[in-house]
Amino acid sequence: MIELDLSKKSILITGALGAIAEHIVRTLTSAGAFLILTDIRPESEALSILDQWNISPANRIYRQLDVTDGAAVDSLVAEMMQRYPNLDTVLGHAGGCGLHPFLETPQVDFDRIFTFNYLAQTYLARSVLTQWRNRSVPGHLIFTSSYVAQVPHTRIPAYATAKAALECLVKCLALECAPIGIRVNAVAPGNVAAGSSLKVFEEDTEYREFVLRVSPAGRRNSPEAIANAFLFLCSSLATEINGQTLSVDLGVSIPKIG
Repeated sequence: MIELDLSKKSILITGALGAIAEHIVRTLTSAGAFLILTDIRPESEALSILDQWNISPANRIYRQLDVTDGAAVDSLVAEMMQRYPNLDTVLGHAGGCGLHPFLETPQVDFDRIFTFNYLAQTYLARSVLTQWRNRSVPGHLIFTSSYVAQVPHTRIPAYATAKAALECLVKCLALECAPIGIRVNAVAPGNVAAGSSLKVFEEDTEYREFVLRVSPAGRRNSPEAIANAFLFLCSSLATEINGQTLSVDLGVSIPKIG
């Protein structure tokens, strides 16, 4: 078994209190990383959750953050970069949605979902990449995408198009920032048996049939597999990976005919 050591790393994570994030947080702290955790939830609620996860206060701090507030993102990133000079890895994990067919979704809701899943990621990227450039830090920005960026679904068009745009952004930023030693990548999970995805899978027959139909393996991803992908990308084993989306989806995104 390969054991990866992240004990010299400080890693910032947005959307750090979700169901998949729990496994990412557990995995990265087990590897020795110090985590700067952010989410929309109030601090009192967040600390209770982190205590339930048995994440030691010695291994993390928490800051409440609305990722759709660009000014708040700028402020937090600047503070954390100043406080933790070894902060060279950031995970843009915040995102998500429910079912929202295009013709049944008001424009304001479509815009809100797209902003949360794409535009907010550009706010994070601009803040983080600017700080790293100014500080000459060879950083690594890693986003969470989704298999629906490649496998469209009629009931989540704002989310799917946001993730498709995000994967293109990863390539654009990787090309722009490579000359200054900064890398940008993404992880694209399949349908994960955790959180809101699990809830919709269990409650919506049409969605469940779609998920099982598009999966060559006929099953969903485990959240542990997604966490391991982030562990790999955060480690020294991935130092020459740039501009890529690592699909952890049991083959769902493989183009199929018939």
